[in-house]
Amino acid sequence: MKKIMRGVLLFGMLGGMLLSCGNKKSNNSQDGKKDSQVSEKIYKIGLSQIVDHPALNAAKQGFKDALAKAGIKADYDDKIANNDMSNQTLIMQQFEADKKDLVFAVTTPTAQAAKNQVTGNTPVVFASVTDPKSAGLEGIPNVTGTSGAAPVNENLKLMRELLPEAKKIGIIYNSSEQNSVSEVNNLKKLAGQYGFTVVEKAVTNGTEMVAAANLIAKDIDIYYAIQDNTVASYFAALLDVFNKSKIPVLATNDVYSNAGGLISQGTTDYNIGYRSGEIAAEILLKGKKPSEIPIETVKNLQIEINKQNMELLGIKIPDSILKQAKMVETKK
Repeated sequence: MKKIMRGVLLFGMLGGMLLSCGNKKSNNSQDGKKDSQVSEKIYKIGLSQIVDHPALNAAKQGFKDALAKAGIKADYDDKIANNDMSNQTLIMQQFEADKKDLVFAVTTPTAQAAKNQVTGNTPVVFASVTDPKSAGLEGIPNVTGTSGAAPVNENLKLMRELLPEAKKIGIIYNSSEQNSVSEVNNLKKLAGQYGFTVVEKAVTNGTEMVAAANLIAKDIDIYYAIQDNTVASYFAALLDVFNKSKIPVLATNDVYSNAGGLISQGTTDYNIGYRSGEIAAEILLKGKKPSEIPIETVKNLQIEINKQNMELLGIKIPDSILKQAKMVETKK
């Protein structure tokens, strides 16, 4: 009888152990599923920019590449406002209604629309904003991002080194873009230190911009292409005017030298967008709040010289500039 009882007890203990192992296996399986669900989350991200342009597209690509490197899977809702602020506002209102996990805004007007329409707990990360403070983007709890402010001092120094005899810098800008107004004011404030005067033309659309180029081409030694969305959209037409008048173009962004302008100095939109993507990853993966991440100015200046335009204008680039620069061909 005792032997039978021992057998029953032993069988019961074995059964309990097997059941316990089975439960642990089941629990481990459930834990694995939870981990998998966390790692496989697909974030809803709204992206927008005021116009479709290679420079802004590069910022967007940099943003996506940074998120991909961080291991973030995303469902991107990509919208372009076609240079229409009412349309840009509607896009941001839709992002808010859709309860996106994060909104990425490229350019100053797009970031301003996001600030006004995307509220509460939805984080907004911007890129390619020249002057976040003047644009009213500082101190907003759910907003942060990167600035691509032009290196005005460095560019004036480059102009003087490139053209020792030059006296007048021409600049055309859309007066409705706060980023452009800020950049022009900085140029005017600093130009005298390098022996330059500034010839400026404020416009409100592309047609006026081309007309302004024809007008100032008669009175300037160099044209300064800034990060203005209207300038970017009509740059081919502007370049045609200045090439005919043999006026060299110095630009704040490599998109202009790649499009045929003589020389550019600044950071790239891709780098600006990439850094914004890294910031977005900190918010999505680490739970950081935008208010905990300071707005950042991306540096890493690069000089590019367009070989065809240099030959067209017959300009000899000093060796001191050549040794720092990358030679590029016009991209069609």
